[in-house]
Amino acid sequence: MDALSQFLTLEIYRGLLVLARVAAAIGLLPGFGEAAVPMRIRAVLAIIVTLVLLPGVEGLPERMPDQPVEMLRALAGESLVGAYLGLGARLFMAALQTTGALVAQVVGLSNPFSMEAAGFEGGSVLSGVLLIGGLALLFAADVHYLMIGALARSYGSWPAGVFPDLGMVAQRFAELLATTFRLGVGLAAPFILYGLVMNVALGLVNRVMPAMPVYFVATPGVLMVGMGLFMATAGAMLTAFVAALGGWLSGS
Repeated sequence: MDALSQFLTLEIYRGLLVLARVAAAIGLLPGFGEAAVPMRIRAVLAIIVTLVLLPGVEGLPERMPDQPVEMLRALAGESLVGAYLGLGARLFMAALQTTGALVAQVVGLSNPFSMEAAGFEGGSVLSGVLLIGGLALLFAADVHYLMIGALARSYGSWPAGVFPDLGMVAQRFAELLATTFRLGVGLAAPFILYGLVMNVALGLVNRVMPAMPVYFVATPGVLMVGMGLFMATAGAMLTAFVAALGGWLSGS
């Protein structure tokens, strides 16, 4: 094989390494990897991002692997890192869905047959509202640029062509899972407090007037006050969600 063929082969291999990481991330990142986005659009986005990142990626292999198994191992490692970044960002969307489910449970709008939004089934109407609002604010606040930046910075933590430490990836993913769950519960904290106060009050009313159908009388009021509280706090919840996701992407 002449020098030109060797050079072109090595460049194609380097491009495949970057494409494997980028494609895995694009297929899972919020906004880019939604089911509503056609597969061809995601493939084109992955190729464009790869061409943009490829000249600036440092640490790419200087030679071709000696064995096909080494090449497959390197491509699998790149896909694993990209999947970690994509799933990590999607965990923040799961936190928003958890917030909506908790809020709906408190105000009485929980419904297992509600619409699917952002890839989450069995949510609630309020979960769908928060997820759609979160996706819109994500692009309005230019967080999608932070996603591309996180992909570029990931080569500093995980060099290209080197299979990552599975234990470290699992530990970081578990820590992120705990962080996003705390975020989801924290965003719904006002409604958890509201539900506690309302249920204690209704329990006291039921003790005073046992013959009164407290549930049927109080449900409209609980729903109206809960929806008012939701409209007053939805903007703050979405802002906190975008800030948390942007902070993780900036430091990942």
